[in-house]
Amino acid sequence: MIPPLASIAEAPGASLNASSLAVRQANSATSNAVQVAKLRKAAGEFESMLLESLWKSMKETFEDPDEDSDPTLKSFDEWGIQAMASAVGNSGGLGIKNIILKYLEPTIAGNGTGGGQDVAGQS
Repeated sequence: MIPPLASIAEAPGASLNASSLAVRQANSATSNAVQVAKLRKAAGEFESMLLESLWKSMKETFEDPDEDSDPTLKSFDEWGIQAMASAVGNSGGLGIKNIILKYLEPTIAGNGTGGGQDVAGQS
């Protein structure tokens, strides 16, 4: 007996659709992982820049205006502040990076559907 035409057409197509779906899901997961890694890096850099700006302002507040400043010393101070800010920001120092990730990671995982609340606390 010959199988119905519909069952013959469905069998190869079903496996093709299933494998193409699996490939799309794997590509989507890889793409999401790359986007999350970029987001984590950007959030850490943002926190670092914010800390660097804050520390430079604090240093300027306590500088003696009458004191002659050595340009070399000033460069080393700036490099030190930049290195400290980078280390603290990337390690999660003040938690700003974590707050950014809390609200933006769900949008990547859900392909832009959201999931977190906005900064004002609304869904």
